[in-house]
Amino acid sequence: MTGDPKLNMNVGTSDYRLGPLLSYFGLLEEEEIRRALKVSLETGLPVGKVLVMFERISTASLKAVLDAQWMLKDGLLTLSQAKTAIDLVRRNNWRFADALVTLGVDAYASKGSRLGELLVGSGQMQEDEVDEFLKVSEYSGLPLGRILLLLDRVHETNLNTTLKVQHDIRLGAIELNLGLNLLKEAIDASSAGESSDNTRLGDLLTLSGAVRESEIEIAASIAEANNKMIGEVLTEHGWIDEALLDKALALQKKARSGEISIKKAVETLKDQAQTGQFPPLGVASQLLNNEFARGISLYEYLRLTGFMTPTKLADVVARAAKEKDLLSKLGIKEGTSMKEALKIAVTDSEKFEKLLNQTNPDEKREIDKAVDLHKRVRTGSIKLDMSIVEFTLMRTNSQLASRVAV
Repeated sequence: MTGDPKLNMNVGTSDYRLGPLLSYFGLLEEEEIRRALKVSLETGLPVGKVLVMFERISTASLKAVLDAQWMLKDGLLTLSQAKTAIDLVRRNNWRFADALVTLGVDAYASKGSRLGELLVGSGQMQEDEVDEFLKVSEYSGLPLGRILLLLDRVHETNLNTTLKVQHDIRLGAIELNLGLNLLKEAIDASSAGESSDNTRLGDLLTLSGAVRESEIEIAASIAEANNKMIGEVLTEHGWIDEALLDKALALQKKARSGEISIKKAVETLKDQAQTGQFPPLGVASQLLNNEFARGISLYEYLRLTGFMTPTKLADVVARAAKEKDLLSKLGIKEGTSMKEALKIAVTDSEKFEKLLNQTNPDEKREIDKAVDLHKRVRTGSIKLDMSIVEFTLMRTNSQLASRVAV
């Protein structure tokens, strides 16, 4: 375990990434984080969610680290305070907020720069609407921004603009009020299709669908660590080819000079990629994503949705032990130990479905929905992250369920 996560220790920084924090807090080894990053890149799922699925960290511990992360970014507590609070959470099974109170830190303080607050402050959303989306985010384990995009509540361009302003506020480059005013102007300009002189290559590539944000984030980290340009890293790792990079850079230059709008640059790059002038950018990642989704078991899927926790699995095992004819009902040969039977069931989706129905008949609605979504994910008829959101909306009886197409 490394004692130095190589974090920027300046108050207000936005460089507190999840991986280094998990390592610094002593929750995971760096090798485990690297493996999770690889799966995250392949699937597009958040690193934390991948770690929960593989049972490398509990949902409660992850939530505590994520809470610490945003407070660190806003300069509301120090790294030392965060580490002490995380230790208290682990030892006493406390909520992160309770741990902060014992340290004399205001657990509910805010500088107004959280994504939801900026969306409300800039007039893009109402506060009660943000609260509803935040509930879905908390239950699903997916970031608020991802939820908003999946449910078509914000345009990707406006979300990226909001995140950039958030970054600048947290970095201390601009004050909150100025940031909100700039954000309002940028949103209005975006709606009008106006050009900008600060078009970033990563934004252009993600908005055109060439690469995913997770790929850009990883490429940016690699570029910074090795003193390289982000475009150079993207081509070296096969996320894009040289021809596409050249075209993207040319369009970026035109957008910055005002010769064309950002919208036009994005549409041009997207059209040329779709007509086969360039290889689809992210094809390797899409194939890996499809491969992962096709092979995911029902147990793994339920772990991702947050429905199947270690505690819940233990309860399933306890109930199963009381079922005399359970093995025959599951199609497992007589004489198999319960431990071995469970091992078989969690890797065999059909058997795991039967196991859940036998031990949790009162949750048939949730199980049936999960089984249906799991099958759709495996066949590619629904994206993995969208299925998680749909399952969450059903579980929570959210009024946002109407946003999901049936």
